[in-house]
Amino acid sequence: MSTEDRSASRAEARRRARLATRGEPPEPDTIDPEPEPQPNRGGFLSRMFPPAPPLPNRPDPLAGFSGSGPLRVVTESLYLLRRNPLTWILPGVIASVGFLASFSYATGILGLVGTFLLFGALIAAGWFGWQRPALFGVAAALVGFFIATAIVLFSFSQQGATPDTFGEPTQVIGQLILQGLYQSALGFLGGWYGGYLRRRQTQLSAQQAPRRRRR
Repeated sequence: MSTEDRSASRAEARRRARLATRGEPPEPDTIDPEPEPQPNRGGFLSRMFPPAPPLPNRPDPLAGFSGSGPLRVVTESLYLLRRNPLTWILPGVIASVGFLASFSYATGILGLVGTFLLFGALIAAGWFGWQRPALFGVAAALVGFFIATAIVLFSFSQQGATPDTFGEPTQVIGQLILQGLYQSALGFLGGWYGGYLRRRQTQLSAQQAPRRRRR
């Protein structure tokens, strides 16, 4: 401490002593006011789904991938799916059961259970497919759709149904394409939500860990 600092400290101590002798309270130290929290100006989706950081301590999912060119997005997706088959195949099998239940019992309790099972399987695909949740959700949805469609067509054929039973080929193909697109969109939404839930849960657990250690 320099001579000027020591002189200032002694002068401050004498000033406080004089105030105490006269019975006056000491002047409070000046504290910079804390900045007021800024209101959240995000939209409805920002309030419903606050931003969640990526999962920590995870390896690069594309390590070893050397693809390039205009179809890089496609080759990346195939690379991730090939390296993690159970992440989308197993939820896809479960999703097919839910799809069949919701299709066969559309107005009953089994249909409702099937719908929950279908969407739950897609969320699980996104939860475990942290590398690219929406991709794994879409892949699981398509697997479930193809399995369920094959089972339905095989069941009708065993009952003596012919291709003409389902209508004109163009109409049948159009309906299958629309249903496939619908299931893909559902898989995208479910997979994204599963990945978001996992990141959000990891973030909350990391924030609560220091509080538990202080108790």
